[in-house]
Amino acid sequence: MINAQILPTAFYGIQNFLDNLNAEAAKGECTYTPKADYYETENGFALEVELPGVKKEDMDIQVEKNIITVKATRVRSKDEKFTFERSFRLADDIDTENIKVSLENGILKFDLSKKAQAAARKLTIG
Repeated sequence: MINAQILPTAFYGIQNFLDNLNAEAAKGECTYTPKADYYETENGFALEVELPGVKKEDMDIQVEKNIITVKATRVRSKDEKFTFERSFRLADDIDTENIKVSLENGILKFDLSKKAQAAARKLTIG
């Protein structure tokens, strides 16, 4: 642990942050924000999320209004658990009823077509 007396006052609150970080690491649980990329396709957009080592049965993917939320868990051993979580706001012209989802080589891919916004529903990986 870092001694709070050696931290300048400009870093007020950093001690709590470091203590919380150390506590999470000691529990063997870490939460990560996965890397993501998006690009335009012929019919809309594609969103790719990096989830290395995560199986599709360990994912929870939901869409509500125009927000996709991806939650995933990877257990390396009894003492190590990694949690991934990230949300993405979609443009109003994305058809949320026809989002296609696939998982290949640790990349979760969403194919997003341009249409009218739809009601919230749960997505499954195809």
